[in-house]
Amino acid sequence: MTAPAVYRAHKCLLLFAALSVGMSCVISPPARASERRFERQLDAGEARILRVKPAVVTVFTEVSAEVTIRCGDKPPVQVTPDPVIENGTGFIIHPDGWIATNGHVVKPVYADDEEQISTFVQAGAELACSPLFSKLPESVKQERLKAIVNDPENRRGVKLTKKLWVDLAQRLADGTPRLPYPAVVKDYSPPIDPDRLPKGGAKPDPPMLDAAIIKIAATNLPTVRLAPGIDYVHLGEELFIIGYPGVVLWHSFLSEVSRTEATVTFGRVSSFKRDINGRRILQTDAAISWGNSGGPAFNGNDEVVGVATFISTSLEGDQAIQGFNFLIPVDTILSLAEQAGVVPVSEGAFMQSWQAAVNAYFKGRFSTALAQVEAAEKVTPDLLDVHLLRMHLEKILREHPSWDTERREIFGGAVAVALGGAIIIFCIGFGIRKIRKRKKLSGHLSAR
Repeated sequence: MTAPAVYRAHKCLLLFAALSVGMSCVISPPARASERRFERQLDAGEARILRVKPAVVTVFTEVSAEVTIRCGDKPPVQVTPDPVIENGTGFIIHPDGWIATNGHVVKPVYADDEEQISTFVQAGAELACSPLFSKLPESVKQERLKAIVNDPENRRGVKLTKKLWVDLAQRLADGTPRLPYPAVVKDYSPPIDPDRLPKGGAKPDPPMLDAAIIKIAATNLPTVRLAPGIDYVHLGEELFIIGYPGVVLWHSFLSEVSRTEATVTFGRVSSFKRDINGRRILQTDAAISWGNSGGPAFNGNDEVVGVATFISTSLEGDQAIQGFNFLIPVDTILSLAEQAGVVPVSEGAFMQSWQAAVNAYFKGRFSTALAQVEAAEKVTPDLLDVHLLRMHLEKILREHPSWDTERREIFGGAVAVALGGAIIIFCIGFGIRKIRKRKKLSGHLSAR
């Protein structure tokens, strides 16, 4: 090839490269701040939370009673005091509806009969008998009520009804909450009870581990992954806890829909302690409150390492003191699950699609994320977190399709192929034209 031909070939290649670089800049412009939040994966913390959040549930206990009570020498009457409803948190450890929580969360439906009978006799006496004593001096009235409450016949007139419910935060097509699932206690270890501790500092027997395994009739549920133990948990390690604190759940300023959204708090492992059972537990500065009980604490690998169990309070016991809270170790949950006959499973059909959806979402691959979200919804429909992510993805793809990394790649590839073909055709045509011109010029020279 002659020097001019080489020069022309290089010129053509340089033109190809320049145009390719220019088109790549047009096709894939520098990401704006709103896009970099996905592509640079700076929101790894949010991704960790979103991956595990659907498997954290609300646990409700409801104790109600029909009370037949005699007010002194009056004929007995039947009254129905308001039920006692309490909430806690749990987390799913097997797709077939196996859930771990605290012992004290389910204790109202598992034990406490004598205490509850006293509560409802008192409430029944207030309803049925207080009006009869309204004209008596307050001291006399209280003495009469105390005698009624302590009457064995009145205590036998209390018929308790207990219910245990689990709310998976599901919403039906019209947006209304789906009814919670009834649950049963499969294994139970009581919370620490100061009134039942052995004298002299001995360990309680049986131990008071404050853990429970419960079950609902459901399948293909989201699950968490349990760490093998706390032996490799480090002092100062970061944690986040997901739960349903009552101060939020029952807040009068919040709508019923939004207040059932789980709350996430962050902290670190502050210390390792031993409880009165001699068991190694975790202390954390992550904020927890009543209702957080039973909530899982996750490490940086999305594994449950502990369970919120008890908090620090004032000397009177009526105020929570944050920064000094405690977690039972995941080892206790593993042991209790074994006793209940269940092997924790972290990878079910739902979790495979859901984790793929979350991972794709935070990489900016929104088309893939939406497809995986839809696959997850087919396995377990109506979950609020899944619904919210699908709505968000549909909005992005509808209003900002250029944010989708996959669409940019496909479009860019197609344009690059078309551009490359056009440049090659241009270069070939340019070369043929030059060759013909040279032949024509050579013919004129030969004729001379």
